[in-house]
Amino acid sequence: MMKKEIIPILICILLLLYSIGITLLTDYVLNYKHYLGIALIGISTILYFKNKKMFVYIFGLTLILGIISLIDIYYWEILFSIGPINFNPIFLALLITFLVLNKKQLNEMFPEKKLTEQDLTNKNLETEKLIESYQRKFQSKPESELKSIADENSGYVNEAKTAAKRILKTKNVL
Repeated sequence: MMKKEIIPILICILLLLYSIGITLLTDYVLNYKHYLGIALIGISTILYFKNKKMFVYIFGLTLILGIISLIDIYYWEILFSIGPINFNPIFLALLITFLVLNKKQLNEMFPEKKLTEQDLTNKNLETEKLIESYQRKFQSKPESELKSIADENSGYVNEAKTAAKRILKTKNVL
């Protein structure tokens, strides 16, 4: 069973083989961009089998270099420009495919920071201190103003709304 994350590198290899075939059968000559592309795709292919983590980095970098037209893998140069910068849509499509198919591996390499129990406790303590601070400030405000602060659509931060609600609750208004 073939793993789907190999598809982008296989497409690159097929495009390179096709380009090499065209150069052998016609007068077309590869330039330095093609040779850099051949080298980087070769390195990426080896890394795919030897070191998946490095493969993701090197192949990702290869695709980015291709998007901005610093390397090439196809004999026919397909570009679109935004200002002075040229973009290669083949590499753009390959990068999108690569990111989608390697999402699991990328998430392992670049995990989102998860809050620990201690972080959550500290955050809750800070929030509670802020609410208490607002309660002290709002204690002398009239009920009508407290009600407008506590309103969900008021422009106040959540801590201020909570403080106003608590004060209204103690005054038996809510």
